[in-house]
Amino acid sequence: MKATILVFDDDSHSRAFFTALFENEFNIKCFPCFEHEPIGLIKAHQPALILIDSFVLCKKIKLDVASSGIPIFVISSRNTASDIAEGLALGAEDFLPKPFDHKELQLRVRSHIKKFLAGKDSHYIRIGKLEIDTNDRTAKYENEIMSLTITEYDILRLLASRTGEVISREEIMKSIWKDSAAEITDRTIDVHIRSLRKKVPKLSVHIKSVYGVGYQYQE
Repeated sequence: MKATILVFDDDSHSRAFFTALFENEFNIKCFPCFEHEPIGLIKAHQPALILIDSFVLCKKIKLDVASSGIPIFVISSRNTASDIAEGLALGAEDFLPKPFDHKELQLRVRSHIKKFLAGKDSHYIRIGKLEIDTNDRTAKYENEIMSLTITEYDILRLLASRTGEVISREEIMKSIWKDSAAEITDRTIDVHIRSLRKKVPKLSVHIKSVYGVGYQYQE
């Protein structure tokens, strides 16, 4: 899936230019600066970078908790040293005054998006249609959030984090129940696995029983 760039620029020619420049590499969405509510658009499109020609919007986006973590790249006709300093002080990750070299813009945009996605993906496990957020402790399959118990989630995360590897029941016990592992039986694990498969039948294709050993998550 392509990363999304959200552009806020009042100039229609600039919006067309950014679209032509990035559309083959990224999913790019362009809007005039003040025609739409920016926070709503950011929530809807989940961009990996925001290109913006407005100090006012830059400040607004950085002050909102829902959007403050998304990198902002200011592209502005304001090009003095004090302008650049002001833009960066507002929270922008980068600033490029107009006119600019389009190849330089491409390189810098790619760098910021790569860095952002690397940080974002560090707490995600993605295997096929399964997505697990280890920060929020949520799991989705085909983009639908699964209603799992704490233990079901922990078992699924363990199996998915080691896709293709057979994990013994004993290791599952020690990893999930830790100090209480001695009180857990093989049947307890089997019951949780059965519940996972029942709640999300399509997981049955991926969660495989390995007779006499344990379980394996297959892509």
